[in-house]
Amino acid sequence: MISDNSSITTEKLKIIGMHCATCVLTIEKAVKGVRGVSRAQVSLASNEATVSYDSRVTSLRDIVRAIRSAGYDVYRKEVTILVENMVSIEDESIIESKLKRIPGVIDASASHLTRTLIISLNPESRSVEDIIGILASLGYKASIMREAMLEDFSRLELSYLLRWSIVSLAIGFTLFISMIIHIFHGFPSPYYEFLGLIGSSIVLFMPGRRFYQGAYRAFRNLTANMDTLVALGTGSIYVYSLAVTLGLLNGDVYYEAAALIIAFVITGRYIEARAKLGTGEVVKKLMEIQPQEAYVVRGGREIKVPISEVKVGDIIVVRQGEKIPVDGIIVKGKAYIDESMFTGEPIPREKSERDPVYAGSIVTGGWLYVIATRVGGETTLAQIAKLVSQAQTGKLSIQRIVDRIAGIFTWIIMSIAIITFIIWYFVVGASLERSLVFMASVLLVACPCALGIATPTAVVAGVNIAARSGVVVRNVEVLERINSVNLIAFDKTGTLTLGKPTVVAVIPSSNYTVDHVLAYAAIAEKLSEHPIAKAILEEYLSRYGKYPRDPESFESIPGMGLIASLEGETIGVGNSKLMAGLEVNIEPLADISSKLMSEGVTVVYVAKGSRLIGLIGIADKIKDGVIEAIGELRERGLKLVMLTGDKVETAKSIASKIGITDVYAELDPEAKAEIVKELQRKGFKVMMVGDGVNDAPSLSRANVGVAMGTGADISKEAGDIIITDADIKKIPLILEISDKTRKRIYFNLFWAFIYNIILVPIAAGVLAPIGITLRPEMAAAAMALSSITVTLSSYQLSKWKPR
Repeated sequence: MISDNSSITTEKLKIIGMHCATCVLTIEKAVKGVRGVSRAQVSLASNEATVSYDSRVTSLRDIVRAIRSAGYDVYRKEVTILVENMVSIEDESIIESKLKRIPGVIDASASHLTRTLIISLNPESRSVEDIIGILASLGYKASIMREAMLEDFSRLELSYLLRWSIVSLAIGFTLFISMIIHIFHGFPSPYYEFLGLIGSSIVLFMPGRRFYQGAYRAFRNLTANMDTLVALGTGSIYVYSLAVTLGLLNGDVYYEAAALIIAFVITGRYIEARAKLGTGEVVKKLMEIQPQEAYVVRGGREIKVPISEVKVGDIIVVRQGEKIPVDGIIVKGKAYIDESMFTGEPIPREKSERDPVYAGSIVTGGWLYVIATRVGGETTLAQIAKLVSQAQTGKLSIQRIVDRIAGIFTWIIMSIAIITFIIWYFVVGASLERSLVFMASVLLVACPCALGIATPTAVVAGVNIAARSGVVVRNVEVLERINSVNLIAFDKTGTLTLGKPTVVAVIPSSNYTVDHVLAYAAIAEKLSEHPIAKAILEEYLSRYGKYPRDPESFESIPGMGLIASLEGETIGVGNSKLMAGLEVNIEPLADISSKLMSEGVTVVYVAKGSRLIGLIGIADKIKDGVIEAIGELRERGLKLVMLTGDKVETAKSIASKIGITDVYAELDPEAKAEIVKELQRKGFKVMMVGDGVNDAPSLSRANVGVAMGTGADISKEAGDIIITDADIKKIPLILEISDKTRKRIYFNLFWAFIYNIILVPIAAGVLAPIGITLRPEMAAAAMALSSITVTLSSYQLSKWKPR
């Protein structure tokens, strides 16, 4: 429900996460704290909030942000809309500024690069059909985006541009050649002018029609864009040439110039579109690797079904060479699986029973039975594709500045063009023809497009590089913020370490071997569900590839370990208290045991009867590559700290091994966030690296939050960036991608600005006294070249492959 009394708007919002009266008070307090809110009433019974606010002071987006900051959420509908004729940065600005003022719209993000609008709505008060209607009233052709729709449209657009660039170039150069013949060989003037009129009319009003339509749409919305400049430039010289042909004016005609201008601009757009399609290919590739069919076990038989018919809980059969169609858990079989689309690693990983697998992965060897846990749009693959697609429409702060410059750029150029005409015609006393040519050249050489695409094409390239490497950038603004980071804080468990107990040492006593220690321990622990038992069993399986024998009996003794029997002998596995109860002498391994415990390792003794067989060290093992990654970050001059909930001794032991000196231990999630806040108060720009769920408060508090993906629902994890395979080695890579993207943006912007600074004065005739001028068609070719250069620069970045 929306009631609008002047600027006061009332919205009814569905609240997610309320469960008590305290929640009601918390939300009301948060909403009333937003400047411009005059009333906030929350109902626990209906899970709704009714909010009245002044739309001149605040927005629905600010209110939703306040509710989310309080720890709750708002039910909203997010839709991607294809806007076919959104072709410039000015179109983006028109659409976003209009929609963000509409009641019921929470947020709107438009990208002319992808022709998409991602809009977040309050479904209680606004529908998608309303938005499409509003866009139509602004002159835009819009429809709800469906699978493969953007790719189909992009292909059609490429085909259209290619077809008309060939036609317009053919006509344009034909007219150019006829002009040469007319000048040097006396091609009869009436025939030459008639040919020029027919040819240029075809080009201007068929392939060139899109520019005039775009200029008209901009005029309706009280703005100006690239289409405006092209329409004014070509229109002025076409009308002048027509007046000459009709005998209304004396002078030369410029039909070939008008045709070639459209030809060069259309050809430039085609080359740009080709390059943009390559720059944004990652989302397309992600979706292409999703299999369309699956082999499902039903009724004891294996049948082939469309992927849309697969349900959670189905058993899927996947053989060598096939793609896994769902996210799931292996219930039978063993295989080597290529997960490079998620991890960036080309080497297949061996997986077997109880291991997770992801849709789009390829079985390169072996076979599997997989129970489906997520299907369709819920798979990790689909979530990554969606997040990457959304990130591509995001805007950096520098882009917003450039957008404002581009917003007035066209008006500045039109003003310069008018001043140019006035000076040449009224002050210098040049002919109408010469003055019009200078004015048209100014209009055509200026390139707001190069400014408009300089940043977003580089951002898309950077986001895609990251996605190919198993890094999902959720918030593109971090590509800027990363540059200022001077401290990285790491969670320990699951980030620097594996996050589960792992066997790190097996020490036999005299007269026994490692095989003896593991065999007796695995037999005793086989039927136990304790995490240490599972660690010992996993070590045994990885070494010997089979399960141990079952014990004849076993008894768990809380706080000590367990006792099992085998062939009439007692096997004890546990701590020193258990060994003392069994009268086992552990002195022979006392020194080794003390050393391990000083390093934070849990020591488990193994005894047979009263004889000590050996000991097993259990610890949360440091991940592969952590030491190298930490070393690389230290070489960059970054300060590194560890934030963990683990004990001080264990945390310091791990930190000393990997090269981190500052340790904050025994912290709960809220305490970690407070430490991050304290570090920020000391002047540090903090990147927090941790678990996307448990470390959510500190990830949100940090300047940059990096979540280590765990195969859970990554779209719900906190963090600006998600590392899908939780590989700490990706942190230096993130810094490198950010650095390269930022440098490419600056290069693109430098080229776009310097191009206009140099060529606009030349087009205006500043160098005419020394014989250097720029004809309109050459001005258009230079303008097209500027946009092409910026696009190809970003395309080159997209092809960069990290080490």
